[in-house]
Amino acid sequence: MEYRFLIVEDSLLVAMDIEEAVQRCGHDVVGIAPDMKVALNYTRETDIAFVDVRLADGETGPEIARVLAEYGIVVIMITGNPGVVASGVNGVLGVMAKPLTDQASMDLIQFAVDRKNGKPGIPPARLRLFH
Repeated sequence: MEYRFLIVEDSLLVAMDIEEAVQRCGHDVVGIAPDMKVALNYTRETDIAFVDVRLADGETGPEIARVLAEYGIVVIMITGNPGVVASGVNGVLGVMAKPLTDQASMDLIQFAVDRKNGKPGIPPARLRLFH
């Protein structure tokens, strides 16, 4: 089954790397959002979201992630600042530190898809689960 991913990331190069990995795994990217305003426009068409902590509008990633999770979207934080969300974010699966290798991206995508399908999945080695 093909899932729709939202990438909430203000670095276009990082976002494009993640987008390429999602597409290689056979899924669709509905959008790349650099900030909260753009990200929240995608709530109805997103199944899975990868969200950075620090975005174009500040450290809004945790709030965006919480809101997306309330819509039933599987959310994983991907950030260079994992300590900012060390205590967890309500509704979010976990956090993975950047940078991501190609293999780490593929493993993270598969884990998110498994979770969306109600399966436990195998978390990538560097993913810190919140619950």
